[in-house]
Amino acid sequence: MRHLFLGNEAIAYGALAAGVAVAAGYPGTPSSEIIETLMEFKDRWVRWAANEKVAVEIAYGAALAGARALAAMKHVGLNVAADPLHSAAYTGVNGGLLIVSADDPSMWSSQNEQDNRWYGLQAYLPVLEPSNPADAYAMAKDGLLLSESLGLPVLLRSVTRVSHVRAPLEVEPPAPPRWGDFKKAPSRYVLVPQNAKERRKELLKKWELAADLSARYISVEGDGEVDVVASGVAFEYAAEAVEALGVRARLIKVGMPVPAPRKLADMLNGEAVVVVEEGDRS
Repeated sequence: MRHLFLGNEAIAYGALAAGVAVAAGYPGTPSSEIIETLMEFKDRWVRWAANEKVAVEIAYGAALAGARALAAMKHVGLNVAADPLHSAAYTGVNGGLLIVSADDPSMWSSQNEQDNRWYGLQAYLPVLEPSNPADAYAMAKDGLLLSESLGLPVLLRSVTRVSHVRAPLEVEPPAPPRWGDFKKAPSRYVLVPQNAKERRKELLKKWELAADLSARYISVEGDGEVDVVASGVAFEYAAEAVEALGVRARLIKVGMPVPAPRKLADMLNGEAVVVVEEGDRS
């Protein structure tokens, strides 16, 4: 199906293509259309939650049971959900768990401008960052599969200028929802200190693996003596500037900025390197 999709709609359809079964969120611009879109599909369990913490706990519980699950909120909502977010990193998940944070650089509809990539660094969770609706669709789909393969929640960091821009997009039909079956594992799920210490060792191993896998989310366009490195919507700004200024440059897009790709340094071969960022320098 080809349609003119909002970035948020693209995220929802990417999750559907990956077989998301459970989704919960708390409304807030620029994230609301993700859950609104998923609610149209009645073969899934999709609800608004009382708050962002509850939304993450619902999706987290489903992913522990082996279902593919999504939680969505605007950036400040992840503060409310920080408690289960960090615990989910330690226990890991069995089904895919995608947590979408729609950040709001320039504060178009928000009280602050926080950059939630820092939550990925703090919690040792991979962060995918789309630069346009096509990326949003692909990363939502792949993020659930990546989460399931790593056994870790994955953060998808959108921003207003990705969530609320429209672009023509070809999407796959929704896949059947992937449900699960909960199996008890107290030594893994009950995070008393003795268990948590062991779980942290496993978490750090997964973090190292994620750092290796992040290289597959790097793409390169163009050629020149200058390397321009960017992630997210900043890549689109950089590409427009390079074209408008007539600069010959290699445009390097980092799709997983957290953890930072180890191979990125080896790919830089220009006489100068320009890093383009919007918001914090993470």
